Amino acid sequence: MRNLQKLSLNGALGKALRLSCENRLKKVDYTALAEPFLLRNEKDNGWRCEFWGKVIRSAILTNHWLQDAELDEKIRAGIQAILKSQTADGCITSYPEGRQCLGWDIWGRKYVLLGLLRYYRYVEADPAVLEAACRLTDQLFSQLKDLGWSIVQTGNHSGLPSCSILTAIMELYSVCREQRFLDYAEQIIGLGCNWMHDIFEAARYGVLPSEMGNGKAYELTSCFEGLADYHRMVPDARHLDACHRYFEGVRNREIFITGTGGIKDRCGEFWCSGAYHQTQSGRSVGMFGETCITATWLHYCQRMAWLEPENPVPFQEAEKSLYNALLGAMTPDGSNWCHQNPTPLTCGDKRPSQDQILRSFGTPFHGNDCCRAQGPEGLACAPFFMLDGTDESTLTLNMFEPLEAEFSDGTRLAIAGGYPFTEETTVRLVTPGPQTLRLRVPDFCRSICVNGKPVAPSANGYLEINRAWMEADVVSLHFDLSPIEVTPPDGSPFTAVKCGAIVMAEDSRGNVPGANLAVEWKGRHLVDYATAGNAFSPDNTLRVWFPN
Repeated sequence: MRNLQKLSLNGALGKALRLSCENRLKKVDYTALAEPFLLRNEKDNGWRCEFWGKVIRSAILTNHWLQDAELDEKIRAGIQAILKSQTADGCITSYPEGRQCLGWDIWGRKYVLLGLLRYYRYVEADPAVLEAACRLTDQLFSQLKDLGWSIVQTGNHSGLPSCSILTAIMELYSVCREQRFLDYAEQIIGLGCNWMHDIFEAARYGVLPSEMGNGKAYELTSCFEGLADYHRMVPDARHLDACHRYFEGVRNREIFITGTGGIKDRCGEFWCSGAYHQTQSGRSVGMFGETCITATWLHYCQRMAWLEPENPVPFQEAEKSLYNALLGAMTPDGSNWCHQNPTPLTCGDKRPSQDQILRSFGTPFHGNDCCRAQGPEGLACAPFFMLDGTDESTLTLNMFEPLEAEFSDGTRLAIAGGYPFTEETTVRLVTPGPQTLRLRVPDFCRSICVNGKPVAPSANGYLEINRAWMEADVVSLHFDLSPIEVTPPDGSPFTAVKCGAIVMAEDSRGNVPGANLAVEWKGRHLVDYATAGNAFSPDNTLRVWFPN
């Protein structure tokens, strides 16, 4: 099996990844994020405990692609800080005795575990880090047993946040393959991740995502992410069916035109048939589109791509989310992110996140917000959707972000153009020799040519080109970016506009210099959603849906 050795993203996502590294991730004091664990002073049931793991794991994956020495040094210091907080019994927590396993405690431990394991996988296979991860997990389940508590009885939102540690436990099992970790995972799955009802069984019966548990979107999706990881290790048709049905339910009922989701409360954090409410007033149904949900939806799309490798839909969904909701939520310099995406209202504005702990508890915590932590994670996951070369005879391209890639067997690939903001993209296999090039064909692709000769895709949405490649060979893809009108699924009298994969929006500034894409439509000047409203000011409004 060949592996990806080098990757350079040269398009919009690559630029955003570098800005996120330089102006956000390299500015973080990772040792300061570990302080609550050293002091165990989180007495207000807060979630300071999530930030160390969330931010450091996004930094680790970002640096896996960028290899920045300064960020690497900061990551290593952060790892040492969290290891110092582990007590003799193996516990790593920010909660004091008497409050442990309540509030967001297990949720925070989940992110510590994910941070440690990402370091072990992507930075250094340090036995001390793996041992700390194992001891953390063992201590948690021993503590629950001593307390006489089921994990679904702990924490908030009917047990969903606590049970979402399933994902981290499966990651731990995949690293060390010790049976007890699989046993912990099976215990959580057997409980259905929720004290109200079994969410996995609910999915198999066709229950809507908004009716599962209390509908908390981010945590609910994280639990299904864990089930997908379990199915990859221990295949079970029932689990695959649950994962698929949940994916389709969210995709059809909850995801907005921009690729994010979440509605109902003031922060936009719940499933509530949001796709059917996206043209309603925010004051009547709540804010829209939490960036945490965008990042978690991307994680879940990645899982479904693993489980259903012949299905192009997870890649289509990821493309929509990455180039619209995610890019649109980041400030132009990469230093901050929206908590709520001002998506599908008749008008709205983008606002950078504030210190979430200060806002909620009156005590500042280094300017952290959950979405400011999750935005960089979503960006860092983008390369996983781009290409797959693990099959030594087939190289699959699922997105066409301009890039240069090199694999362990010496295969080199180059994609040029401005996808998805320009009409033409070229693909070159720089290394001559026999190879099958497998391309996902977007529904807005007008034609594909090999050395100027047209070729046709197959019915499953992919095109396979099997040939002995020469260095001068060029595959060219031509895209139709003319404006297409889209109506909302609830049939309300509004229209939105897309150009290929890109949602277009009207910006109160009119013609915005530096827009990725701009078109004229029915007397309106529209720019791409990522550009629209990027002054991040209440004075700079944008509109996605237009009254008919």
